[in-house]
Amino acid sequence: MKPITSKIVSLCLLCAVTGTTIAQDSPAQNKKDNTGTNPVNFTYDARFYNEWASLDIKGGDGSLNTQFFEFRLPLGRDISKLTGGEENNNFYNQLGQRFGFRIRARYQTLNTNSVDEEGNFQNLTASGVGDFDMRLLWLAYGSKRFLLAPGIEATFNTATNDLLGFGRTVLTPQIFFGFPNVFGKNSLFIPGYQYLFSLGGNDDRPYVSRSTIDLYFVWLFGGAGNWLITNPQIVIDHRTNAVPWQIELEWGTMIKPVPGASVYLRPGVGLGGNKAYRLNFEFGLKFVWR
Repeated sequence: MKPITSKIVSLCLLCAVTGTTIAQDSPAQNKKDNTGTNPVNFTYDARFYNEWASLDIKGGDGSLNTQFFEFRLPLGRDISKLTGGEENNNFYNQLGQRFGFRIRARYQTLNTNSVDEEGNFQNLTASGVGDFDMRLLWLAYGSKRFLLAPGIEATFNTATNDLLGFGRTVLTPQIFFGFPNVFGKNSLFIPGYQYLFSLGGNDDRPYVSRSTIDLYFVWLFGGAGNWLITNPQIVIDHRTNAVPWQIELEWGTMIKPVPGASVYLRPGVGLGGNKAYRLNFEFGLKFVWR
């Protein structure tokens, strides 16, 4: 599929879904779940996490270390409180249950070592602010058996070094399908599709055109105070025709003395040709409140 065709198909799919009004009452948010593992259970959520990755570089090796700050909030919840409280203002309360907004910033440190075709050793290092992104997610439909959530994400060319970002603005229409309790109580399966494509930017930087198939499984256990996540992803690069994929596992637990606080560990491995990394390891701290 040509890049322009992929863009049209993805945008049409998103518009078709978001343009449909579904006559369904908004499902009650799970007020007992403060793990932050359900992407469509919209809460106030601050995350601080670090990811180290061993890069797959031809003729060498390298690493990329990234510190993230992420903040999520339910749109409309604060307006509801300011105009009389959630119980007295159903419209804004429903808005907060239906729409979730996320912003994310990162600081990155890159170090690579390689040998060129003439046998010369090359070392590249760079550190600085990476690209900034934001996402709007809409819970278009929700029931005890099925969830539907389309969204749009924008990544902005804010990296302070060319090695640390796309060099272009990137849009990502996406859609997720949720299946609660499909593998037993307190389980959730959310497969999703995302299409990344670039707009404008530096002419000397390659355009972006790739799809990601995301398979997200989460199980809560121990009184919903612990969780396990399995997250395989298949990436289809329409520019290079490469199809790398990766899998990450996550274990997390609530910090009981601190309401809404949790920590997690998330190792991963990349597989296939032209993969982004060989190995990665992420750890983080989350604060969730309502």
